[in-house]
Amino acid sequence: MGGDGDRDGIEREYRRRRPLSIAWWQIGIDVLVYGTVIVQATTNPYPPGRWFSIVLLVLVPVRLVLGLLYWKRGRTIVGAQGITTREALRTSTRTWHDLYDIRAELNARGVENAEWTTYVYDGDGRRTRLPYFDDWHRPDFHAELADLRAVSAQHRGMAWELRPEVEERIRVRARHRKVWGAGFLAAVVVGFATFVVLA
Repeated sequence: MGGDGDRDGIEREYRRRRPLSIAWWQIGIDVLVYGTVIVQATTNPYPPGRWFSIVLLVLVPVRLVLGLLYWKRGRTIVGAQGITTREALRTSTRTWHDLYDIRAELNARGVENAEWTTYVYDGDGRRTRLPYFDDWHRPDFHAELADLRAVSAQHRGMAWELRPEVEERIRVRARHRKVWGAGFLAAVVVGFATFVVLA
């Protein structure tokens, strides 16, 4: 499971192994919505509604470019020093001593059909998703995770053990994510309803 020439099996890289799973009907709907926005932005004689179309014209291509960059650049690199995550624009490294736990969690976001995805947690309860370390790209996902935890414990100098104070921080941060997610969804619904009423 480790890399070639790796004495203790810690060196490994998790990258995209399967093609992006987007149904043709999803692409068709995206093209239809984006085309409608372009037509509205270019033909709408009423300036008050135009700002919304212009914002969408900027946001949709940015989202598409970020998705393509993540698809191309994204990976998780594991080494003797720690774990490095490469995303669309950002790369971050966490040393083994900075990490509290590595966990598989059910995937609530539905990224690329993965049922399970992996997160690392630090001592403050912050989590970072490990790109492409999931059961969609790794058929032996749970065995690979167990092996990584066993091998990395040697580099940490201690076993992976739970600490109640960190577990509480993790629960608090999870509640905050849910509240922010619900608030964002409510803001989107209110914004859309306002746009429909004012249009």
